[in-house]
Amino acid sequence: MSANTKIPSEDILSRKWDECISNVIVKSGIGLSVGIVASALLFKKRSWPISVSTGLGLGYAVSQCERNFNPTLVPVAKKVQEEKK
Repeated sequence: MSANTKIPSEDILSRKWDECISNVIVKSGIGLSVGIVASALLFKKRSWPISVSTGLGLGYAVSQCERNFNPTLVPVAKKVQEEKK
């Protein structure tokens, strides 16, 4: 792509949504796996470690999605935008 080529906003949004959905699937899956292993090895096969670790993975993925869609939530991005003004 050349420097003058602009990417349509629909493509930018679809890329952000694709990244968000893949993050949710991967991070909640990793949390589920860690929870299953922790439940089997450490907590005598109780179910709460599975729920907690899956929720942590899902929450982390959602917070990354929020930062992806609204970069002003990141403190560094606020400082850079203020410096540009």
